[in-house]
Amino acid sequence: MNTRALCLIAALMACPGTRAEAGILGKLRGWVGLGEKTVTAEPKKNMPRIRIGPFSGGTGTSAQEALRKELVGSREFLVAGAGEKAEFTVEGSSIGGRVTGRLRDAGGKELFQRSYAAPGLDDNLKAFTDDVIFTVTGRPGLATSRIVFVSDRSGRRQVYICDAGGGEVHQVTHDRHGAVSPSLSPDSSMVAFTSYRSGFPVIRLLDLNLGWERGVTDTPGSSFGSAFSPDGTHLAAMMSFIGNPEIFVSDLGSNTAACISDSVGAPASPSWHPEGRQIVFSDDTGGGPKLYIVEVPQKEGQSSRLFRWRTGYHYCTDPEWSPDGRSIAFTTRKEGEWAVAIKPWPGGSARIIQAGGAQHPSWSPNGRLITYVQHGELFVHDLRSGSRRSLLRGFGRVSEPRWMR
Repeated sequence: MNTRALCLIAALMACPGTRAEAGILGKLRGWVGLGEKTVTAEPKKNMPRIRIGPFSGGTGTSAQEALRKELVGSREFLVAGAGEKAEFTVEGSSIGGRVTGRLRDAGGKELFQRSYAAPGLDDNLKAFTDDVIFTVTGRPGLATSRIVFVSDRSGRRQVYICDAGGGEVHQVTHDRHGAVSPSLSPDSSMVAFTSYRSGFPVIRLLDLNLGWERGVTDTPGSSFGSAFSPDGTHLAAMMSFIGNPEIFVSDLGSNTAACISDSVGAPASPSWHPEGRQIVFSDDTGGGPKLYIVEVPQKEGQSSRLFRWRTGYHYCTDPEWSPDGRSIAFTTRKEGEWAVAIKPWPGGSARIIQAGGAQHPSWSPNGRLITYVQHGELFVHDLRSGSRRSLLRGFGRVSEPRWMR
């Protein structure tokens, strides 16, 4: 068990500079729902039943049909037919693509009413669907979620973004020397990635709404492999400007960074616990990388506690905490090939969910799915049924997917 006093180091933040792909989020329209390209098992009988009521207005009929498609595709509800009882009812109006939606329970009580005014009808209905799912189940919906990943389709590795169904793929970076290790902020407004434009790895931030891009720090040395904190205000990353690479937590608002690890190896792939108090990462000190947990100090001068987390495997990398904080997915080795495994936190037996070359796992916001790559192809894996499907095939060699949290 290692301890290390908190070390605050000023990290000068570069000013917003290159206007790279201004308004990228504005181009992501007409997303494909997660269930639209999936062949799934029969829905569970205990799923809540929902009725799709009338939608008034000039685009009301289109809104009603599109909402039905989203609700069926979410695999969270059974849609009630004529004469069938339902526990919930959705209804509303749509004029010019804008939507006002209401959710009622079986007794007629209104659970919420909200208006959605994005430019596209599909975007508004996806947002409405996610709100319905969260209100009924307490879990985030996936209709508006996004996945960032790396592909060499352009000839060099660049960062791309797509929807949860593998549609609306858009190139995010255009670095001449390539870009890797993307991380998406919790509200999906910003991407952190590692750039090699200066000749060595440096983390840069790209605002997907406004298009500006800047470095995280002006200090000498390398920085790479970042992960946003659950509230989006901090960034965990490897930095080497004090010598050996260590895990630092950078405050994106105060221009400071705190060294929280005490490694003699090569730390990589940090991931935050959803409560923001711990970070899991891999560290290769010889004999293959292992997983370590470090407690993030909550105030200046507080010590950080670092310990190894044993998984039962000799090779472990790419860890990511589940949205509920109860499990960690990671890449390991099985019979000489990459494999994706899951182990309960803090203890329990690890299990392989996909072998044969699968790696880089990342959880969906609702914790029911995991995306990973296998032989350069992007997959999504349903943890309830054990089934999986391909999201992206023939899109160059895909790697390092990360689902928004």
